[in-house]
Amino acid sequence: MKNYYTIIIPMYIISISFSLSSSSWLSIWIGMEMNLLTFIFMILETKTFNSTESSMKYFLIQSAGSLMFLIAISVQTTFFNEPFFINAMTPPMALMLKSGIAPLHLWTPDISMKLSSPNLFLFITLQKIIPMLMLFSSWTHWMKWIIPLNIIIGSLGGISQSSINKMIIFSSINNSGWMMLSLTESLFVFYIFFLFYFMMNFLLMNFIMENKIKWIAQIKPQNFFKKLSFVSLMMSLSGLPPFMGFIPKWIVLKKIVTLLPMISLISILMSIFTLFFYMKLAINMMLYSSVSKKWKIHFSSKWNLIILTMLNLTSVSLFILLT
Repeated sequence: MKNYYTIIIPMYIISISFSLSSSSWLSIWIGMEMNLLTFIFMILETKTFNSTESSMKYFLIQSAGSLMFLIAISVQTTFFNEPFFINAMTPPMALMLKSGIAPLHLWTPDISMKLSSPNLFLFITLQKIIPMLMLFSSWTHWMKWIIPLNIIIGSLGGISQSSINKMIIFSSINNSGWMMLSLTESLFVFYIFFLFYFMMNFLLMNFIMENKIKWIAQIKPQNFFKKLSFVSLMMSLSGLPPFMGFIPKWIVLKKIVTLLPMISLISILMSIFTLFFYMKLAINMMLYSSVSKKWKIHFSSKWNLIILTMLNLTSVSLFILLT
């Protein structure tokens, strides 16, 4: 097990770095294929029927996206000519399919139900970096409709979900729109947003792994400090001020509100819906007590609670400085 990860994890990091540092489309494609294979090995490591099924589905979808991308970049045509409009559409559509962002996101909720928590965490964070940055670097003109589409679908899609994994997926789609919005300003703003997003989802996945939960009804701890810590995490993920998750969204809005006022308005309005479905989790935590030992939650690590509390307290001071 230890030797397995000492090989796979460095290869996984190298594949991402290789793609992002490449100057040719073929090298980027090779890096994406390396990334695909290493991620599938991570999925298969759990050795369950669900892992086999999810790895096969993920492989087929990613292979289709890679094939579309490879064929498109191999055709030597001018992308701006009207006769080659289909060829111009193919590479960005392939990248959207590979990253699981709207409108080519329909396969992601089903896959999420069969992924383990660590793999789901990678799927909603690091797996999006390569296609998202490639999409923005060469097809910026697509962003004006891709960004609001992801923010709207991600916000509305998570409202009716009772599965935490599916809720996380739609939250990821919503945050993908925010991350692409941050890219319209600068790469530095994108990295700030991604760092906050990465930390918050790491804490959430740690909570899910420790308590082995997949459904909203299972979230019923009784300790007040644990409840308070979890609720603050939910508020951070929803972007409610002055919690930690509001900081990157505030930075993005300050930068682009004058450049893209309509998209900024849509982003703010849709944040109300994301707040609603995270509030469902918070309400389950705060208002109900566990009546069955089967669903009783035990926290094995106090450090995560301390880290979360410190991060949220720090975000309050950052919010004051920014305003």
